[in-house]
Amino acid sequence: MKMNKEFQSIFRLLKKKRRQGYTFMMFPNKSGSIRGIYFPFGILISFCCLLSVNLYFLCRYPLRVVDIVNREQTIHQAKQLIKEQEKKLQRIDSAIQATHKLEEKINQHNRLLLDYEVKYEQVKKNISTQKTLSRAGSFRPFQLPAYTLTSADTELAKLNVLNGNLEFLEEELRSSEQKLKELHARYTAYNLELDYTPTIYPLVVKGYITSYFGYRRDPVTGRQGSFHEGIDIAARTGTPIRATAAGTVTIARNVGTYGLLVEIKHGNYGYSTRYAHNSKILVKEGQTVKKGDLIAYVGSTGKSTGPHLHYEVRFKNQPVNPRTYLP
Repeated sequence: MKMNKEFQSIFRLLKKKRRQGYTFMMFPNKSGSIRGIYFPFGILISFCCLLSVNLYFLCRYPLRVVDIVNREQTIHQAKQLIKEQEKKLQRIDSAIQATHKLEEKINQHNRLLLDYEVKYEQVKKNISTQKTLSRAGSFRPFQLPAYTLTSADTELAKLNVLNGNLEFLEEELRSSEQKLKELHARYTAYNLELDYTPTIYPLVVKGYITSYFGYRRDPVTGRQGSFHEGIDIAARTGTPIRATAAGTVTIARNVGTYGLLVEIKHGNYGYSTRYAHNSKILVKEGQTVKKGDLIAYVGSTGKSTGPHLHYEVRFKNQPVNPRTYLP
């Protein structure tokens, strides 16, 4: 009620003032008549409103100018960023082609990995190098997803293709890396096993085999059906004998019909070798030897008809044919 009364009083005042006006008197500096200009109240109020509006916009104009300048700088920076992004996006085509080249290289590496696995199995199983293992279905070519891109495709679509290719390549590289690690571990283990496998010739010079592994006529007694557990290699007395694999000397002394005998146990792989009828032993029992180390000299001690090396290879303490292990 109080507010309504105040508004009513203001409206009454304006209504009275509307009939009134103001006269502006102008006095000359020199002689002359005084002039007066009459302004109605409504015109004076309109003039004041216009003046207030102009003052408001005049005071606000510098702030608007600053805002416009900041926005123009932001727009300029955005344009520069867009240009840089467009330059990078233009490289997408070449990047996609690079992923396909990398796909070919991965397939080459996978084929090479498979060849190494085949060679490993051949060496492991003593398979002839002329015999080829079947590889049907064992090689899985890696192929990127097929996309058909045209000039109408947007850069965003190409970018999605590139990201997809990179994800497939990352997965395939991880798989290939794991296969290489496994193959390297197998090669490392097998290389260690080869050190303890009798694979070299027991004499430093080539001799000729005078008696083979298996049943034969005893050269001393002439009895038929005696089993020969090794091979006899004829050589001159004093010819150096070497260890055909790394290991530990278990026997280095005179042993009955073997004469001066050297026996070597080759690690924990089940192999052992014997070198008999020596003229001199160069190692001691318990001594560790490497593949190729000199261990004795050829002689004719024990049950022998002449200077030669009696060479045995045993696997799990059972004699096997040494010729299988000769180079």
